[in-house]
Amino acid sequence: MLSVGCACGAIAGALVYIESGTVLGTLTTTMKGAVVAALPLGAMFGCAATPGLNEPFGRRFALGCCDVGFIVSAALMASASAVEQVVLGRFVAGLAVGIATSMCTMYISECAPAKTRGKHSGLAPLSVTVGLLGSFVLSLFATNVVDGWRYMFAFAAVPALVQLGIILKTNALPESPRWLAENCRVGEAKAVFNSLGQPDVDVHVIALNATTKPTSKILSLFKDAKTRNALGVASLMNFFQQACGINVVIYYAPKILSDLGFDRSHAIALTACVSVVQIIAGTWLSRSIDAIGRRPLALGGIGAISFALALLTLSVTPSVYLHFMSATAAPWLAVAAILVFRIAFSVSLGPVPYIVTSEVFPQKVRNVGVSAATAVQWIMNALVTFTFLRIREIWSAQGVWMLYFTVSVFALTVVYKVLPETTGKTLEA
Repeated sequence: MLSVGCACGAIAGALVYIESGTVLGTLTTTMKGAVVAALPLGAMFGCAATPGLNEPFGRRFALGCCDVGFIVSAALMASASAVEQVVLGRFVAGLAVGIATSMCTMYISECAPAKTRGKHSGLAPLSVTVGLLGSFVLSLFATNVVDGWRYMFAFAAVPALVQLGIILKTNALPESPRWLAENCRVGEAKAVFNSLGQPDVDVHVIALNATTKPTSKILSLFKDAKTRNALGVASLMNFFQQACGINVVIYYAPKILSDLGFDRSHAIALTACVSVVQIIAGTWLSRSIDAIGRRPLALGGIGAISFALALLTLSVTPSVYLHFMSATAAPWLAVAAILVFRIAFSVSLGPVPYIVTSEVFPQKVRNVGVSAATAVQWIMNALVTFTFLRIREIWSAQGVWMLYFTVSVFALTVVYKVLPETTGKTLEA
């Protein structure tokens, strides 16, 4: 998931530099949106492809495919001589991102014990934030380098190369023991559970081996009420994760701050500092989520996200903020709002949708269910990121932040009604 963060974060720094005119030419608003949205568009197709990789070939094979995708995409973007090549590279990166986000948390949940599953699964979105920070830091060093944006794009290949080497040369990332059991490889499954410190799961492994073989057909999710409810909960969580505007804040944060008066390097530096704080919050989350529970964290975090979006709306509304602060203070109010937003997101809508999605589906439909629900996330990601600049032109900055604020308040109401507590439940329950 480090590569996911690197791939997603690279555009935030690179866009600040390439939009003003490079070898790629001067980008129109529509082309900027296409460059940003190509990744989530590719991720939608990556999600759809995940069951076809996961079920017949296993989780390790799918991880290796992700790594190859990140490496190829980084090469395409770093060597681009036209904006269309950047869009293609972003789309290929999106394929890898879609596979990674569909199966990494599921892979972790299948390997981790029930009582600490949230702790371990929470490390996946935390890794994304670490990757984002790496991209922002590299953007700072690339500021005064000719064609420095190429290095920003190339950076995503580094963790992918390392992980691919680990998969090919070592057993540090074992195959999912539950996948092994489902494929009648009980002895290997027992060995993996033992190596993971879970020898008492033997009985469950044998039971898993006798159950109905998992399906990769999307229609299987609608056959009974339990799977339909699971799909509804997981899809709504993934929908709201993106509909609140998080990736607008991530992808466009340096641009938002530069538009408010910060110079380009300071805007990127402030964005990097926000990522550091978010990593601290994410680390706390991974240690606390099993004790506090998924539901309280989701509700509290969404409430804080709503507050942050209200502040962000205020920071771009001079007719209001000039009554109680100077114009020079408004950019810092935006920084504070972005900070609160990302901290709140990192303990709620960041990790909770991934974790809940990997937990609510029965084992026989978990693979296809997780992929379908995660596809909803990337559909919304593409829609939100592609339309942000255009909506801002039509409605102004106040209008677009008010829209996301309204969505987040609605999300709080819906999540309160539909989200169950999944802490401590076994995956076979």
